[in-house]
Amino acid sequence: MRVKIAGLITELCPKYENTIQLCKPFIYDGDRETDIRLSVSEEYLDSLMKRAVKGVNIGAIENFAYSCKFNVKAIRFQTMLVHSSALIYGGGAYLFSGDSGIGKSTHTRLWLKAFGERVHIMNDDKPVVRMYEDKAVAYGTPFDGGSSIALNEAYPLRAIVFVERGEHNSVRIPDNKEIIQRLYFQTAKKVKAETAVLMLENFEKLISFSDFFVLTCNTDITAAHTAFENIIPN
Repeated sequence: MRVKIAGLITELCPKYENTIQLCKPFIYDGDRETDIRLSVSEEYLDSLMKRAVKGVNIGAIENFAYSCKFNVKAIRFQTMLVHSSALIYGGGAYLFSGDSGIGKSTHTRLWLKAFGERVHIMNDDKPVVRMYEDKAVAYGTPFDGGSSIALNEAYPLRAIVFVERGEHNSVRIPDNKEIIQRLYFQTAKKVKAETAVLMLENFEKLISFSDFFVLTCNTDITAAHTAFENIIPN
């Protein structure tokens, strides 16, 4: 199976229905050469299954495995995973990023409640950002993190918002050192030294193309309004 993810022709051979179905909207039947080839062994899947939380099925594990492989190989194409919920508003992408369980998906769902059809979620866990000469573009991927929200869409990246929990809602602008530290924990891991250098170069490009914010928020709908007022350009 060949799919097109972030403009990259990617070849993979999923065995389980979960990944097969998620890949269907991304299928590529053109004649471009393959950019990335992915494979996952049964041994690798078994090792992931042993470390997975109870109740996770092998299909979800395979999807996670392919996402890990893709996100490492995509780095050399100026493309990087930003572990986030990708919210689309006004023709642009706003990535709400943070550790699993921190509440990024809970927050973006508050936007759906607050702003209705003006917003939608492109991918709720594993969108990627690709840097071009003069811009950064956020893309959906067939890797869903279990949410089943994995649309084949692309939008100009407007901002990356790092989410943290708090009693009160507030927004601040981080400095570059904090941005790099936070990005490091929300992108591909376990890369070789050469790839790590490319990843840092991607960070620098991304900082030049995007706005960054830190959102401290609770789970009240007022959190969405606070974020909107401070993050969306007037």
